Amino acid sequence: MENEIEKLVREEIKRIAPYVPGKPIDELKRVYNLEKIIKLASNENPCGCSPRVKEVLKENIDNINRYPDGSGYYLKKALSEFLKVKEDEIIIGSGSSEVISLTIESFVKPGEEVIYPFPSFIIYRILVLKVGGIPIEIPLENDFSYNLDKFLEKITPKTKVIILCNPNNPTGTIVYKEQLKKFLEKIPDNIIVISDEAYFEYVETSDFGTCFPYYKDKNIVITRSFSKIYGLASLRIGYGIGRSEILNYMERIRPPFNTTELAQIAAITALKDQDFVKHSIEVNKEGKRFLYENFEKLGIEYTPTEANFILCKFKQDATGIIKELERKGIIIRGMKSFNLSNQYVRITIGTEQENKLLIEELSKLHLVGVSGRLRIVK
Repeated sequence: MENEIEKLVREEIKRIAPYVPGKPIDELKRVYNLEKIIKLASNENPCGCSPRVKEVLKENIDNINRYPDGSGYYLKKALSEFLKVKEDEIIIGSGSSEVISLTIESFVKPGEEVIYPFPSFIIYRILVLKVGGIPIEIPLENDFSYNLDKFLEKITPKTKVIILCNPNNPTGTIVYKEQLKKFLEKIPDNIIVISDEAYFEYVETSDFGTCFPYYKDKNIVITRSFSKIYGLASLRIGYGIGRSEILNYMERIRPPFNTTELAQIAAITALKDQDFVKHSIEVNKEGKRFLYENFEKLGIEYTPTEANFILCKFKQDATGIIKELERKGIIIRGMKSFNLSNQYVRITIGTEQENKLLIEELSKLHLVGVSGRLRIVK
């Protein structure tokens, strides 16, 4: 029967490796008999979400038997006022990844090419292959910075979309203003640029190259998320910004009721609580500095980040380190699925207490031991 199914499935799907999420928290609690888990693996906001969001969800819980507003009318209106853009220049998605998917599905024909950075968000390759497109991966520099000239060099008559993950996941590196300006000036009009800006609120440098100033004049779709800084990851809601003539085609294939009523209400409420956003940014800044300082003391290499996570490189295979931290109730993310070596891990910046516990546990490990094994410091 399995062989028969293989004959039925599309060839493009056979080339896709499933997205591998981290282990469920409850499962780790059960396996290691732990009461508490510190999850630093999925780039979630360790501060949770705005207290106002919790209240509004309670107030609207009795309406879950009703279908949501399919267009996201009130959320579009709120975003329009917040961003100072027109309502028809916004599209709502089940997370920003759905907006990326809608863009690719709307414009990429089988055999056309999509250029994106490597290593970067794993979903890009999946979405390109799903529509029969050809993924073109552009390696980042040795320090994981962007060289956009390499992207330009790979443009061919088959190129339809270029994706910039900015800040980039899992490296935390960004595209800078002047770099982006020169790049966009050279992009042909028959190419759409997707600017994945899911982490843009965390950026500290004033030289950050967002595509926002250019979307009215270029074929650009900017994707942003409520999952990160706003802490609504479980509700799956994000949005895209672009010219109406681009988004109109995407709206044609957007699934009906693709975002829930509770998610829309939560997003509207979260937008209004910018004090929570500012607090989350400060917690991230302080945590980043603390982790940098202690990684240096421990001899752990890291890539300076403009996001809420840090890409680290150990002197040895990190598999044992990941496993040992799990035993202590701390989850970090190995980078094998991003096609980086087993020395790399991605660590979400947590609360002050979470960061301290992480460093305490890492300090107990000799990071180089016999035959590559970990040795615990007693």
